[in-house]
Amino acid sequence: MKKLAIILVLSLFAMTACGTETLSQADVLGKSIEAVENLESYSVEMDMVINMMEMETSMTLTGDVTHNPDAMYLEMNMGIPGMSMDIEAYALEETVYMSVFGEWLKVDASEMGLEDFDQLNQEEMQKLLEFSEEFTMEEKEDVYILTLSGEGDEYSILIEDYLKSGMGDFNEDPQMEEMMEAIQVNNFNMEIHIDKKTFMQTAQVFNADLLIEEAGVGIAMPVNMSGNVKMTNVNGVAPIEIPEEVKESAVEEDAAFLDFDAEGFELFGEYQEMSVEEIQEIVDYDIPEIHGLPEGYELTESIYDEAMEMVMLSYEKDVDNGLMLSIVPIDNDPFFDQAFIEGEEVTVNGKEATLLDMGFFISLSWEQDGLLFELAGSGDGFTSETILEIAENLE
Repeated sequence: MKKLAIILVLSLFAMTACGTETLSQADVLGKSIEAVENLESYSVEMDMVINMMEMETSMTLTGDVTHNPDAMYLEMNMGIPGMSMDIEAYALEETVYMSVFGEWLKVDASEMGLEDFDQLNQEEMQKLLEFSEEFTMEEKEDVYILTLSGEGDEYSILIEDYLKSGMGDFNEDPQMEEMMEAIQVNNFNMEIHIDKKTFMQTAQVFNADLLIEEAGVGIAMPVNMSGNVKMTNVNGVAPIEIPEEVKESAVEEDAAFLDFDAEGFELFGEYQEMSVEEIQEIVDYDIPEIHGLPEGYELTESIYDEAMEMVMLSYEKDVDNGLMLSIVPIDNDPFFDQAFIEGEEVTVNGKEATLLDMGFFISLSWEQDGLLFELAGSGDGFTSETILEIAENLE
């Protein structure tokens, strides 16, 4: 009888031990990588804020991701001082359709970076596994909570996708890639939630203090970014289909965007390069002349945007040194709200104005006679005082 009791006790102990298997951080992350092998679909929500040189950019996003075939549907809102932009996007294998300013564009998927928003894939999970020994882990109810804190450039690989997307970089921009290589991570914190039963990642929360060196300028920009991501509705998303009306109304990217300077700056809208005299015959407001430019600067381009009745005058010394004056009737600028433009409050000809001095880039915005003026300069010879003096002497 005693032998039977001992056997029963030992059996119960063995069963209990098997039921409480202890997993390490590497085990949990490894099982999470295995879990996404058979992932068919999920929904994602993201909120992110990036503060660069006291200028805040925000992004909120909701969307669905499916596989076999790979497809994505996203609704995004990008916010910067004085401007808010809604973006809707469908991505299906090699084609992306994006709605920007109410018009659908058809874009080659190879030129886009929408995969930055797909965090539940083996490649992204493998990045986390590389830091498995640095994670700490606790169990709470039905999730494993893994926490990572530290400093060092090696952490940039975990946040570069979020940084690019949060700055509105949805395409493969070589300049952005160069900037990513110049990231210095001063402080980094990340918390990951992984479901105990499915080992599927359900949430990420992160915060990072960075320094990014501006190429060729020698100035390191302090950047703080924070955000949270939630993944839900695993394998519960219906197949994503691109509506026929989207396909029919979409225009090719090349027909909607056009490069007009050596920096590769792109402007959306119907515009054309004309002489100042030709533009003056079209607009019903006076185009001012600029006085007091530093030596070596001259007018290189004058552009008219028909949709917004906007005039843009570009003055350059060379490709790295330039000044842009833009003028647009406020009623035609759907984004303008002086209250949301960040910077120092100053005056121009007795009018309230906002001055943003980032050292390597200075902008001045003000409203006058129903028009929005903006002077933006970078390079040799421009200071806050210079920009203000030029604005005061517009004729």
